This record gives sequence, C-alpha cells and structure tokens, in this order.
Amino acid sequence: MPEDEQPDEPILALKDLEHETSSMFLTGVRRKIHRRTTASQIVSFSWQLPKTVLVELGRMFGELVKSIGD
Repeated sequence: MPEDEQPDEPILALKDLEHETSSMFLTGVRRKIHRRTTASQIVSFSWQLPKTVLVELGRMFGELVKSIGD
C-alpha cells in the first residue's frame, strides 16, 4: 500500500478479526496439494509411457532390420 494512503475504517475493523491459522488446516491443505501433484504426475506418466515404449520398440525394430541387411 502506498505510504500516502491510509486504510479505511472497514479495513481496520477487519484487522481485529484476524485469527491464527490452525496447524490442522495447514496440514490438510498440504495433503490436498500433495495428492493433486501426485495424481498429475501419474496421469502425465501414463500418457508418456506408451509413447516411450513405442519409440523404443521402433528403434529396436530398426536395429534388427539394419542387422539383417548387413
């Protein structure tokens, strides 16, 4: 907030209503974040894995064809 602006009365009244955040709430939020991150990584991996397997099978097939041709 710029120095020349003073907070209005309603904002000062809200300041008195501030409470500390409980550790249980923060733990719950962290767990939800971890669950969503884990789910996102699993979905991402499940989309990338078949492509990676197909690319590797293609490379193996290419090497096999190359070795037969020699």
